Amino acid sequence: MSVTMPSNLQMLLGLYAYLLPLLLYVLWSTLALWDLGRREQLAVPVVWIWAVLIFVLPFVGALGYLLFGGARLAPRVRLLALGGGAAYFVVLALGAAIGGIS
Repeated sequence: MSVTMPSNLQMLLGLYAYLLPLLLYVLWSTLALWDLGRREQLAVPVVWIWAVLIFVLPFVGALGYLLFGGARLAPRVRLLALGGGAAYFVVLALGAAIGGIS
């Protein structure tokens, strides 16, 4: 039985697959809460409901607010933030294809 060491690419993809969800959570939650705090026209109960959803449902709450909550972010910022989620799925697919991520 031989044991092989992972290649550099496999180790890099494994690291990204481990860290990217944490970075996405921080980015999406921060953007959602920042935008929520800037919106003065929202009623206080609505702000509290969104804030609780962002904290209780970590990815779903922040992503739901950014997509469907009427976030007033610049289109470029929204594209870059949500594009990180698409990049994560590319890293997962590539890592699974070459055997770096199971």
